[in-house]
Order: sequence, then structure tokens, then C-alpha cells
Amino acid sequence: MTAQRKPESLQDAAIPINAATGDELLKAGVADATALNKIAPALYVTAGGGANAGYFVRGVGNFTNNGYTNPAIAFNVDGVYIGRPSSTIASFLDVAVVEVLKGPQGTLYGRNSTGGAINVIPTKPQLGEFSGYVSGGYGNYDAFNISGAVNVPISDSGALRFAATVNEHDGYNRDGTQDAKDLAFRGQFYAEPSDNFNIRFSVDYSTQKGIGTGTTIDGNYIFTPPFVPGVNALPVPGWRFNPAPDNVSAPFTGLHTPESIAFTSNVAAAPLFTPYVGFAYPSRDDSYFGVNAELNFDLGGVDLVVIPAYRLSKLDNQFNGPPFKAAINKDTAEQWSVEARLSGSTGPVDWIVGSFYFDERVTGDNSFNQFSTIGVNSFDSQSESLAFFGRATFNITDELRLVGGIRYTDENRSIDAKAFAVAGVCLEDPVGRAPFCPQVPTLPVGLTLQDSLNAFDPALFPARPLSTFNPNGPDGVGQVFPYGPFNVFAPAQFGPGAILVITPNTIQRSGGDSEITYRAAVEYDITPDNLVYVSFENGFRSGGFNLSRGNEEYAPEFIDAFTIGSKNRFFDNRFELNVELFYWKYKGQQLAALGVDVDGNNSFFTRNVGKSSVKGAEIDFQFLATETTKLRGGVQYLDATYDSYLFNQTDLSDAGDPPNFLRPVTTCDTTQILTPRRSFDVDCSGKQALNSPKWTANLGIEQTVEFGDMKLVGSVDGRYRGSREVGFNYIPTSRIEDDFTMDASLTLGDIDDRWSLTGYIRNLTNEGVRTNVSVGAGNIVGSIYEPPRTYGVRAKFNF
Repeated sequence: MTAQRKPESLQDAAIPINAATGDELLKAGVADATALNKIAPALYVTAGGGANAGYFVRGVGNFTNNGYTNPAIAFNVDGVYIGRPSSTIASFLDVAVVEVLKGPQGTLYGRNSTGGAINVIPTKPQLGEFSGYVSGGYGNYDAFNISGAVNVPISDSGALRFAATVNEHDGYNRDGTQDAKDLAFRGQFYAEPSDNFNIRFSVDYSTQKGIGTGTTIDGNYIFTPPFVPGVNALPVPGWRFNPAPDNVSAPFTGLHTPESIAFTSNVAAAPLFTPYVGFAYPSRDDSYFGVNAELNFDLGGVDLVVIPAYRLSKLDNQFNGPPFKAAINKDTAEQWSVEARLSGSTGPVDWIVGSFYFDERVTGDNSFNQFSTIGVNSFDSQSESLAFFGRATFNITDELRLVGGIRYTDENRSIDAKAFAVAGVCLEDPVGRAPFCPQVPTLPVGLTLQDSLNAFDPALFPARPLSTFNPNGPDGVGQVFPYGPFNVFAPAQFGPGAILVITPNTIQRSGGDSEITYRAAVEYDITPDNLVYVSFENGFRSGGFNLSRGNEEYAPEFIDAFTIGSKNRFFDNRFELNVELFYWKYKGQQLAALGVDVDGNNSFFTRNVGKSSVKGAEIDFQFLATETTKLRGGVQYLDATYDSYLFNQTDLSDAGDPPNFLRPVTTCDTTQILTPRRSFDVDCSGKQALNSPKWTANLGIEQTVEFGDMKLVGSVDGRYRGSREVGFNYIPTSRIEDDFTMDASLTLGDIDDRWSLTGYIRNLTNEGVRTNVSVGAGNIVGSIYEPPRTYGVRAKFNF
């Protein structure tokens, strides 16, 4: 492994880390980052729709990453930091090893690694060797996978390696969503022109197409005014939960079944109050391209490595997410980076110094349609980061070492965006019931504002045509268009039945951060097989920008981490036992989630919500009980609590409504603020941190039976996760109860591993495990699930 920028074994690395080889990932069914929790219990990866994925380590993370939101976990492929990580399958093509580092990695990995880092390291070309493999499999959901790699020597000092994969399966949900249609390719060239220099060049390309992530409806929250008797006894004050029937809310159903469509068509919520019909069906068409190199120089007692890289991703996604009528992302992200490191030894000191430069530009058009409202934006986001770092290990004796590291990071960023908030408002003012405007349709789906405006029937705007809209009008000033038929027979409500309000907003911001992060540690080898260490390391995640009026900027977040650990080998290396005690202090914590802007329009933005404490212990082990029986497992106890979790949310009630009339949909404490504008202070302090169960445990057994020239290998793995919060709103449906899932496989092969035939089953008991729960349009609650039970066969031939 090279997690500390130097080659060393996992047991010699004095850091909290989980790692798995490519073969181990294949056995566990890990084809992308979303399944890495199988090998790293501390890590959670949540799908947010389209290419968006959220990464959490011990409650530190963020729900989703878009073109202007920074991740909390540094994602690195082949030594290259990926600014906008997604679930691209190319990352896990022909993998040698995947490393999951837990806790801030402020000195060697820098910004945006407050929760940790993920390193995906591909298999590299080998000199003088013609070899490779081909693998193919088929399973339920019409799952099909074929992959292969070939290593070709081209001279005594040069070699090529090519790898490719195709991975497809039908949707896991009944409505066809949650499918896969992935393709990936990587080519590498390696050469050793001299004893003092070698170079490796890599190019990769991948696509992800198909339908993508799907949402299942749990129900919806219905407004219940505070003066109704018993309202304060409701789990969510002011809101009654209306559960969906079983044929809608059952796991792996999806939003687009006839039953789900019938349920959501009965929802008609503010501000347009017209039936929610016309959910757009999801789609994906994403591509990723990367070029990188690694140049190694032996300068005579000092080693120099240089890693230049370029990456380009193009995303074109339509998805439902929380759910929305439709969310459309069409982004292009382009990044350049170069890292250079010098390492060597001077007397008793082993040292490494380096620098890192990163330049990224993301442009995009996004649309978020929630039936009554649309948020559309077009943005150009740029960031530039320069860092210098160093680490020294002072070998006091052969057994005792002091480690110190420091990193200086200077970042500049800017954003230039145009955003529009569109709202349809029902003007009916009935007595004793909510307004209802079925005579006007919900707002049409389009990528840009003009796309949506063009989709309206012009006859719906007889008083003022939409063509009179001025996109360059004053920011924050809504332009009003009478919408739908006029009321001519109701004198008390004469005029339009509804209006359409379009509010422009321009965001042009620039800023930056300059931070110093550092590490200090003591390492001691009790014996050659027993290591103990104590460390402190801090980290920070950059501030950034939002395309939300009144929430345009957010500040950096910071974390301090204290660790005591021990790594041990016993019984002639047959038993490995690693123990970690950790305590993290987190402040300025960033969380990205749905909310409302200062004008009351729905928007997605990042906010600094406060601080938290994270403490606990983790144990993992491997035990070769006999020459043919291996036990493996791990247990984590985690106490992650928000010490201070505060934010403000705009009050959407009318000016004449009494205080606390229309509360936010949350179980957190709320306080009505009346001046200078009506809003609510929301206090979730004391709540359990997101995606942080108190107890997590993995346990597996692998049994090998040899007969003649062949062997049979059976494997069973179980995973337990305690109850946890998976939704920003802290509503009852986002509190997930504990779960236990099992995987099993049986492999027949020859002793020399030239071929193998595997049968597998994953999620043996077909558990419905939620990874994300969100409150979307009309306060409809939607859940995204881990895969259901899957099974199949796979054959592999090595040569």
C-alpha cells in the first residue's frame, strides 16, 4: 500500500485504514464506490440521483456533490485527486487495491479530506510478462458482466496493459429504475529507460448510461394547523404523515408504477395546489475521460515522483431524487493537476516534501422542477489550489519513531451564475379548506428556463404573454404573469385563478482560503509484529458558493482528530488484530440539503450548521484458524453527536397567519422569528450525526477444500449496522432501524488459479435497506435503497 506516499504493508502503516485487493472486491461484489462499506464499516456512500453520490466516514460527510459543492472525502484514482467524484465504474476497473483512510488527511491529501480519503490503485504493467485474464458472468435482473485485461511486453524495458469491462443489469425497482449500463476502458504504458528513471502513462474512458437511481415513495406529510387539538402530539409538529399503501411503499417499488402515480396524483401542495401528475422518467448519459502519468527519478539517495493529470467528465442526467417532478443536470467538469514529491533519508530522519497544484472549471445547466416551483441555473465555477507539504519521521531507535507533518494550502475560487426561481401560485382563498387550482397544470419540465417557458400552452397566459418576460430584470424582483382561466363568476375572487412569478438572480462571487494543517505522531514497535501509535491530525474543507438567494456563500469547516491505535500479528502471522480509539472535534460543519431561499423558493444549498463530537473504537481482525479456514471481521462502536446544529429557514406562511402556523417539516426544535422577516431558527443539537450507527459489525468465514488439482472455496459474510439517521430533516421515516445482511459464494477452480467458476448470492435475505430518505415536492417522502437480493454465476480464466 502507498497511503502514506511510500510503499509499506498494511500492518506497518500507523494510520486507521481498511484495504482490499481487486480479487477481494470481486468476491464482495464491489463494482464501484457505493458498495465500499462491505470492506470499510466506517464508510457510507449514498446515491442522490444521477451521478451524484455522498460520502460519509463516521458521520463526517455530505449528501451529494455537484458542480459547486465540495466533498468531505478525498477520492483519488491512480494517485490523482478527483475533484468531482461520481460512481464511475472506470475507477474500479482492473484494480490492484482499494484503500479507505479514516479521519482527516490534512498533510498528505490536503483540502476536502476532513472525513478521510479513498485511494483506488489499478494494476500496473509488468515487464517481461505476457499475461492477463478474462471474466464473464450472468445473474438475475438480466445482469451481464464481461471484463478482461492483458499485459504485453514490448521490449526488455517496456510493457503495455489494457483493461476493459461492460456491466449491465435491469432495474432493481419494479418501475425499471436502479439499473446499470456501464462501459470502461483503461490503457497503460510503462517503461524503464534507465536504472534511474521510469515512466508510466495511463488513459481511461468510461460511460454510464441507462435509467439510473430510482426513488420509492413512503408517503407524504399533510399540513395540520397548530390550533387543531392534539397537534403538538404529532411526531412532526404541525404535520400529519400520510403513509403510502404497501404496493407503493414496499422496497424496490419505484416512483413510476401505476400505483405510485395514483398515490402522488392525490397530492396538491403549496403554492400552486394542483394535482401532482407527470413525473419525468429518469435517464443517464455520462462520460468520463482521464490522462495521467507517473515519472519516477532516482537522484542518488533522493527519489522524485511527478504525477501530472487531466480529467474531463460530462454529465447529462434526468432524475427524480427527493422526489422532484424532474431534476436535470448537464455539467462539464475539467481539471488539471500536478503533484511532485521528493523523499529520502538524512541520518535518522526519513523525510518527504512536495507540492500540489489543482485547477478545475465546472460549467453547467441545472433544473429542479417541483411541480409548483422550478429552480434553474447556469453556472461557471472555477477553483485553483496550490499546496506545499512535508513530513518527517525521526527514528529515535529502531523501535521508536516521532512523526511530524505540515501542509500549507492556498485556494482561490469564483462563480458566475444566472439563476431563476419560478413559482406558480394558486389565488383561490377558500374558507375551511386548502386552496385548489386543478384548472392550471403543474409547471413543465425543461433544462433551461426558456425550455420550460416554451412548453407552456400560450392560451394559459391571455393577460400577459410569457414572451414579455425580461431575463435581465432586477435581481430578487418577481415578474408576475396571470396564469390560467379568469374567475368571472365569483365576484369575491374576480381575476386570475393563479399567477406565475419568475424571479431572476445573478450570483458573481469570488473568495478563497489559506490554511495550515499538520500531523504529529509517536510510533513504537513493541516487537517486530506489534505496533502501537498515538497521533493528532487536523484537516479542513474549503468554503464555497451556493446558487440560492440569501445563502450565496458558506465558510470552511475544520476537524481535529486524536487517535490511539495498535496493529498486531500473532501466532506466526496467522492472526492479525488491529485496534483503534478515536476522538474527533468538528466545527463549522458543512451540510448540503434542500431548503428555501430568502424569497421562500425551494433550493439546494450548503450551510455551516455547527459542530460535533465523534468518538469511539474500532477492531478488525483476520485469523487463519487452519491452513484452509480463514475468519475475518470487524466491530466499530461510534458515538457521533451534533454539539451544535443550528440553521435558519424562511417561513412560508402568509403575513396574516399566526406565529408557528407553518413549521418546517422536522422533529428538531423550532423557534419562530418574526423580524426582520418571518423565519424559523431550527436547532438539531444533541441529535445523532447522519449515517453514524452506534454499532457496526462485519464477520466472514472462508473455507477451502482441496482435492487433486482442484479446490473448492466457500465464503459467507454478514454485516450488521445499528439504527441511524439517513435524512437531513430528522423525520421519523429517516430513522433507519438496525439491519443485518449476508452474502455467500462458492468457487470451484484449479490449484494454480488458472480458472475459476463462482456462484454467488448477495443480500441473501432480500433486506430492504434505505441509504437516503428525503422530503421532496409536496412534502412527499422518498427513499433510495441498497440493491435487493442478487445472484448469478461468474467464470474467470487467467493466462
